Order: sequence, then C-alpha cells, then structure tokens
Amino acid sequence: MTGPFKIGVEDDTGADLGFVLSCLALGMISMEELHQWVHHVIDLTPSADIPPHLVALLSLKKPSSVLQSNGAGLPRMPHDPLITDDRFDAMLGLQFFLRRDKTQAVDITQAQAEAALRQNPEVADRFFALFPFLMEKAA
Repeated sequence: MTGPFKIGVEDDTGADLGFVLSCLALGMISMEELHQWVHHVIDLTPSADIPPHLVALLSLKKPSSVLQSNGAGLPRMPHDPLITDDRFDAMLGLQFFLRRDKTQAVDITQAQAEAALRQNPEVADRFFALFPFLMEKAA
C-alpha cells in the first residue's frame, strides 16, 4: 500500500490505524475526530490505495461500533507495535492533557500517567503527526 499511512488490517501493516483506534478506545479522540482523521488520510492517499474498511469507518456513529470484534467490517483489529505498557500509560497521560478528565483506566493516577508521558514523548509526537488538525485544540 502506498501513501503516508499504515492502515491495513489483513497483516501487520496497520500500525497507524491501530494507534488511532487505541486513541478512540481511550477517549483521546471523539468519533467526530476519528472521521476527521479518515478524511485526512483519504485526502493524502492515492484513491486506488484507500481500503474499503477505512471508508466504512465514516458510516459508524459510536465508538463501540468501531471497536467490536466485527465492527466496521474490519476482519481483525490492527496492531501498533509502538504501544508498549509504558507508552500505553503515556497515552493515558496525553488523554488527561487533551480532555482534562479522568481516563477510563482505574490502575493509574493522573500523576503517574503524566510522568509516563514525560518519559515517552514520542507518544505525543506520534499523536500530533497523525492528528495535525488537533494541534490548535491542544494549545
């Protein structure tokens, strides 16, 4: 697949989509922001390389519809190898920063999540590289 994004689901080529869906699951992005991201990817990807499962995400209205095992017509959930335990905690730290609310996780405090984010700045870098249109919102 050509284009700047890793959005596959059949094999290990879906790291970007896996990260984005993890962001949705953690409440880091809303469904509206997921749809913005899909449009962003479509705009930057040659039309012949846009997979149907990506376009199908635009018809879904609730995160639960996307994240179900058979949701969005995804044959499997893409995986992002970037997301280790420490980076997952950093994602929670970014969620606190972006949404200013309590995360869904119950086993980490806001202070721990923010410390993990400071120790793993690549998580914020990756987030804003994938969601450049959210830079203003975070400022």
